[in-house]
Amino acid sequence: MTALTESLNAMYGVRESRTWLQVRAAGVGLTIILLTVTLVALLLVVYSGTVGRSIAGSLGQEASFGAFWTIAQIPVAVVFVLIAFAIIYYYAPDVRQQRWYWITPGSLIGVALWLTASFVLSTYLRFADSYSVTYGSLAGVMVLMLWFYLTGSAILIGGKINAEIENAAARAGFPDAKLHGERDANPETEPAD
Repeated sequence: MTALTESLNAMYGVRESRTWLQVRAAGVGLTIILLTVTLVALLLVVYSGTVGRSIAGSLGQEASFGAFWTIAQIPVAVVFVLIAFAIIYYYAPDVRQQRWYWITPGSLIGVALWLTASFVLSTYLRFADSYSVTYGSLAGVMVLMLWFYLTGSAILIGGKINAEIENAAARAGFPDAKLHGERDANPETEPAD
């Protein structure tokens, strides 16, 4: 998470003004928040169908709920991923005058890239399972590290898109938009070029 913070700071052209301890505490806090959001999303997808079916069964609507939940569980999971990306884009970079946005173009593209990369990796692992023969018990760790790399890349691409859109909006004269480096949280430093 601290590496993502440093990279997002570079994308916005700002210098880190928080202390080493504050950056690490923010990284741990973001990790805990993201784990919580992810866990809630997983529990919602896994167990809400069972709970919903039992409630729908008591109301005599079990068949219609099953069809509804089959369609609705994917958008619910995507909403939770969008919330996770919004949290990262708001709290990770050390910028001032930050505004909260639930959905940004960068988060939409980042989530789409993340879903695509996760699907492609999952499909590859399903049909080409020779990695476990080659790497043995380390295969699971290597696959997880590759998935973390793809996730980080999707987050950074989305962050860069957000930074460039804001930079373009500032050049076009939008009043709330800032040029690259103008959102520096440390006011006595010069904006980065």
